Amino acid sequence: MIRSKYTWKIDPVNEEKTAEVARELDVAPSLARMLVKRKVTTSGQLDKFLHPTKYEGYDPFLLAEMDQAVARIKQAIEQGERILIYGDYDADGVTSIAVLTTALRKLGAEPDFYIPNRFTEGYGPNQTAFQMAKDEGFDLIITVDNGIAALEVMTFAKEIGLDVIVTDHHEAREVMPEAVAVIHPKHPDSNYPFTDLAGVGVSYKLAHALLGVEPVELLDLVAVGTVADLVSLNDENRLFVQKGLMQLREKPNLGLQALAKKASVKLAEATEETIGFALAPRLNAVGRLGAADPAADLLLSEDPEEAGYLAEEIDQANKERREIVKNITEEAVQMIEELPEVPRILVLAKEGWNPGVLGIVASRVVEKYGRPTICLSIDQETGLVKGSGRSIAAFHLYQELDQNRSLLTAFGGHPMAAGLTLEKSHLETLTANLNQQAEKLSLEDFRSSQEVEAELALAEVTLPFIQMIEQMAPFGFGNPKPVFLFKAVKPQDPKRIGADKTHLKTVFAAQETQIDAIGFGLGFLAEKLSPTAQVDVIGELSINEWNNMRKAQIRILDLAVAHWQLFDVRNRTEWSKIIQEQAPNRFYVCYHEETIQKIPADDTQILTPQEAADLASQAVEELVFADMPTDTQSVETLVEKVQPDRLYFHFGATENIDLEVLPDRKEFAALYKLIKQYEPFSLAKYGPGLTQKFGWKKEQIDFMSNVFFELEFATIDSGVIKINPTEAKRSLDESASYQERARQIATRQKLLYSNYFDLYDWMKRIMET
Repeated sequence: MIRSKYTWKIDPVNEEKTAEVARELDVAPSLARMLVKRKVTTSGQLDKFLHPTKYEGYDPFLLAEMDQAVARIKQAIEQGERILIYGDYDADGVTSIAVLTTALRKLGAEPDFYIPNRFTEGYGPNQTAFQMAKDEGFDLIITVDNGIAALEVMTFAKEIGLDVIVTDHHEAREVMPEAVAVIHPKHPDSNYPFTDLAGVGVSYKLAHALLGVEPVELLDLVAVGTVADLVSLNDENRLFVQKGLMQLREKPNLGLQALAKKASVKLAEATEETIGFALAPRLNAVGRLGAADPAADLLLSEDPEEAGYLAEEIDQANKERREIVKNITEEAVQMIEELPEVPRILVLAKEGWNPGVLGIVASRVVEKYGRPTICLSIDQETGLVKGSGRSIAAFHLYQELDQNRSLLTAFGGHPMAAGLTLEKSHLETLTANLNQQAEKLSLEDFRSSQEVEAELALAEVTLPFIQMIEQMAPFGFGNPKPVFLFKAVKPQDPKRIGADKTHLKTVFAAQETQIDAIGFGLGFLAEKLSPTAQVDVIGELSINEWNNMRKAQIRILDLAVAHWQLFDVRNRTEWSKIIQEQAPNRFYVCYHEETIQKIPADDTQILTPQEAADLASQAVEELVFADMPTDTQSVETLVEKVQPDRLYFHFGATENIDLEVLPDRKEFAALYKLIKQYEPFSLAKYGPGLTQKFGWKKEQIDFMSNVFFELEFATIDSGVIKINPTEAKRSLDESASYQERARQIATRQKLLYSNYFDLYDWMKRIMET
């Protein structure tokens, strides 16, 4: 048995609606089901969904106050006023700066940009920065990807005579800020048909309005910022990303080219995953460690040499960021492991932690423990504690923090993520309050869930089906990459692959169909899938191309085995692997003291058969029979009581027994006849002759003689045997030695020399009766 890591959820689909859409759009039911989930139900919606180049974005002037913004910016350009673009330190923020700066340069302006420092200024506008801009002679500030909630700062700007245009997409407060214009897709006076633009999307709409034509050459930047900010990839965002990926493949921004080269990715084959896993993390990295200006400079660079230098600086920052995240995550895990028990919500704080990466660390901890997690950095000089939190679906982090507003200096966020600052003196109270609020969570809430598109049979996985799915890209929030469930498939030859052997490769089989499968980071499962295993698996579908051959492939995300499993580790190599593994819920059953001495004692649970019987009261994942029992019944009794998820049979013999085969009745008769013929029969004198004539070992001669003594057929005195004068006939089975040796040999034959499937059938009778 293997329990799945995630709770698998399949949202039901109206089958009547699915059938209707399948007929209307002339598509397969499997595709219709996916389209219905994505609210693509008409031919027009499908055409726009699949063929973005045929369509254009919405009129930017549908956004409220766009007229005022364009007029004020053009006035500033005509009058030679100084313009400052006030951005943010993440990928959405720096791409927003690059898009608007490029557009303004086309109009003859020479704007500067300013990005607040994450550590000294925090997110968004601040009075100090605005006053500095005024003092340096700037006449107009345009915020990108921030500003909507900075009501007090905007009022301050008005007081000092500094004009501000706000462009943002974050949640607004109860009123709009006082500004020349506020461009926001959710502006209460807006007629804009799509409300989920990223910050770079809003910046792009302003650029479009200023230029009078859509600057499609900037869509690669828009795609990067949109994917990086995890906004919904529906409607206009989908259009931006699809067209942007085309731009990224064909004529990308110079800075993105340089960055892709450092990341060893080919932009000619770019997908949304190229952005999400290669480009965006690097653009984010510099702002997590210090000033984010190099990221914006890179995207605005027109000099290949400069772009290469900046890309190198950013790539090094990303490597440093990864190392910092790794170290802090290890420290956080160690802190948790030292707790007497894992609390319902984890609040971890330490001096010296980098606040810029604590959101990533919190995500890693949530992934490992399934608990809402807040990671905080303690600043002893200021007495402040600052960091980020990540949550689970059942715990609305923003609302739970909002209940502790009085303890917090600042906070913000949404259900699954938040940033916060508080005084160190309030940390203990906040931790206690949050854990009390988390008492409503159940154990099931702590299991992460994975949305599953549908259940499929392996036979349904074809190259045309996968190509059909690929047309639904780009995938992301609002249009997740389809994950499918396959039930009761058989993994064949599972093995570890990769330089560090951390990945799983296998072939799933069902009836006449076989599909290659790979599970990244799941290499440990290779040893936990038995030859008779049937698995339920969820995964994504892809096409693997190798040596000009194209084959369907399942990328395993999670799997489960619902039944018990038997593993044959009688081989010395397999046994060596087992005793070297760290397995916290593995119990070794040892019948002989000398076996115990051969098993490493560190963190190993070694039991006698009597102690192992007590395991019946608890759930046991793995039970290992380390050496040879006296009989098979003891194995059956123990397995029946404990009912482990996984059984391992080693049955290592502590020593070779004297006889591997029980002498037959003819051999006993031959020895008896010889003893009677040469009575008194000296074992020392005649033993070697018996070995030479019959091939009997000394151990066999001694054993047969002892049986005669027990049955009172003969007696021995000083090594000389004499036949007893008796006519009574007795069966060899009446000898205790004969019975014991027969049992030993039968046990060894069954446990050491049976093939795997014979052992499995034997255990199947015990486990499933």
